Amino acid sequence: MRKPTLRFRLIRSFLLIIAPLALFLYYENYYAIKVVREEVSRSTSKTLAIHIAQIDRTLEDITHYLLSQIVNPASESDYLTMQSLPETNGGYTLAKIRIHAELIAGGGAFENLHSFFAYSSGKNDFIFSRSSYTDTTNLKQMLGEYLQRSGQAPDGNWTVLKQGKNSYLVRALQANSGVYVGAAILLEDLILPLRTLDYGERWEAILLDAAGQALTGAALPTETMAAVNGRLLANPSEFQVFDNPADGEQYLLVSTPFEQAPLSLAAMISEKSLLQQLPFFQRVIVFIPIGVVIVLYFYSHFLRKMLFDPMNALIMGMRRVVKGDLEIGVKEAETEELNFLTGTFNHMVSQISHLKINVYEEMLKVQQSEFKRLQAQINPHFYLNSLNVINSLSTLGENGLIKKMTEHLADYFRFITRSHRDTVTIEEELEHVRNYLEIQSLRFPEKLSFRIDIREELRQTAILPLTIQPFVENSVIHGMEEGGIPFHIEITVGLSGEKEDGFEIIVRDDGRGFAPATLACFNRQEFGDGDGIHLGVWNVVQRMRMVFGERAEVSFMNAFPKGAIVRLLMPARGALHEMEEEEC
Repeated sequence: MRKPTLRFRLIRSFLLIIAPLALFLYYENYYAIKVVREEVSRSTSKTLAIHIAQIDRTLEDITHYLLSQIVNPASESDYLTMQSLPETNGGYTLAKIRIHAELIAGGGAFENLHSFFAYSSGKNDFIFSRSSYTDTTNLKQMLGEYLQRSGQAPDGNWTVLKQGKNSYLVRALQANSGVYVGAAILLEDLILPLRTLDYGERWEAILLDAAGQALTGAALPTETMAAVNGRLLANPSEFQVFDNPADGEQYLLVSTPFEQAPLSLAAMISEKSLLQQLPFFQRVIVFIPIGVVIVLYFYSHFLRKMLFDPMNALIMGMRRVVKGDLEIGVKEAETEELNFLTGTFNHMVSQISHLKINVYEEMLKVQQSEFKRLQAQINPHFYLNSLNVINSLSTLGENGLIKKMTEHLADYFRFITRSHRDTVTIEEELEHVRNYLEIQSLRFPEKLSFRIDIREELRQTAILPLTIQPFVENSVIHGMEEGGIPFHIEITVGLSGEKEDGFEIIVRDDGRGFAPATLACFNRQEFGDGDGIHLGVWNVVQRMRMVFGERAEVSFMNAFPKGAIVRLLMPARGALHEMEEEEC
C-alpha cells in the first residue's frame, strides 16, 4: 500500500487546524482595532476642533477688545496721559486708576484670560487686571523683557512666552508711542477642560508650539515627547499610531492646529485603554491563543513522530559518518519521502564503507609518488652547482682544495645515497650542510665563515631530506657580495615558543639581503611552479606542504643592518613519524 506523502500530510494538517484559526484571529483583531482607531480619532478630532474653535473665538474677541481700547477716545486719552505726565502728577495717577478699572471690567468677560495689562516703556510701569502679587511679579519680569527686547515694538501677533515652568500666550498692541496694551493667557488653563474627558487611564492633552515642543505640563518622559514631536512634524494632519519608547505600548495620536495662534493641540490615547471598551474582542483575544497553544502542543507531537524523529535519526547518522563511523543504519520512516531518504542513505554508507579503504590507499600512493618526485628533483640541481665549483678550482690550479673538496663531496654523495629515505635526522641534515659550506669555504677561504648551533635534544628529530641545504645555498649564491667583503652564515635549530611540540630552523647571513620584490613574493608564498630561478625554495616549501599542511610555516625577512633571514617552523611529531611507520 502506497504511503501518503509528507507534503500532503503537512498541507492538509495546516489547512484544517492552523489556517482557519490564524485567519479568524487576524481578521477579528485587525477589524476591531481599525474600527476603534477610526472612531476614537474621529471623535477626538471633533472634540479638539470644538475646543480649539472656542479658544480661537476667545482670542479673536480679546483682540477686538484690545483694539477697542486703542481707538476709544477716553481710553486713548488715558494712555496718552500715562505716557506724557510724570509719575508724581495727580493726573497720571487718575489715568492709571481709570485704565485699571477698565481692564478689570473687560477681563471678567473672558473665561480663559489670565490678565490684561498696560505698559509704559518710558517709565517701565505696568497696570494689570489681575491683583495677585505673585502673578503680577512674574508677569512684570516676563513681559518687561519681551516688550523691551532689542528696543523693538512687538509685531501685534499672539506670541508664546515662558516664565519658569509656565508658558503664556501673549498679544501686545501699541496704544501710542511708548505705551502698550495687551493680554496674557496661561496655556495650562486652555487645556483644563479637555483633561476632564474620559479616554481611559493613560491619555494626555498637550499644547505644542510651531516646532512641536510641549508647552504644557504633560506627565510624559522626554523620550516619549521626542517620539510625539517626530510623528507630528512628519504627519501633523492625520491620526497615527506610534510605539511609546517609555513603556513599549502603542498610542493613538491626534493633533489639530490653532488659527489665531502659533499652536497646535494634540491628544495621546493609550490603545490598551481603548480596547478595554471592547469586552467581546478582549475575550476572543485571550482565549483563542490559549486554544491555539493547546492544539499546537498536540500537533507538535504529531510532527515529531512523522517528521522530526526520522529527520533527527538521519541527521545523527550523517554526523556519525562525518566522524568516520560507517557501522550505522537508520530505521525506516512512515512516509514515502523520508523512507526513500533513509534507504538511500543506508545504501550510500554501505558503498562508502567498501570503497573508503581502496580510495584512501590510492590517494596515499599518488601522494607518495609526487613526494618522491619532488625529493629527487633537487639532487641534479646541487650536482650542477658542485661541478661548477670543481671546474672553477681546477681552472685556478688549486689541487689541494680539489682534494679536500672531493672528500667533502664523497660525504655529500654518501648522504644523497641515504637520503632516498623519506626522513633523516636534523643532525644528518646539518652534517650535509656542513659539507656544502666546507666546499664553499675552500673556494673562498678568507671570505666565507659559518656557525651551526643546535639544541642537544633536537639532534635526532626527524626532518625531510634536503630541507636546510637549499636555503644555505641561496645565501651563498645570492647573498655574498663582490670583492673581499667577509660573508658569514649562521644556522640555528631550537624549540619554538609559538607551537607546542614544534621546533624552528633559522638561516641568517650578513650579505645583500632580499630584494624588495623578491621578499614580497616570498612572503606571499609565490615561488613559481618549480621551473624558475627559485627551484630550491619552491621544492622545499612544496614538500613541507604535502607532509605538514598548515602546521608548517616558512617566513622570509631582511636582517638589520643588512643580510637575510629565513625561518622554518614545523612540528617535531606527526606526519613524519607516520611516514616512518609506513616505511617500516
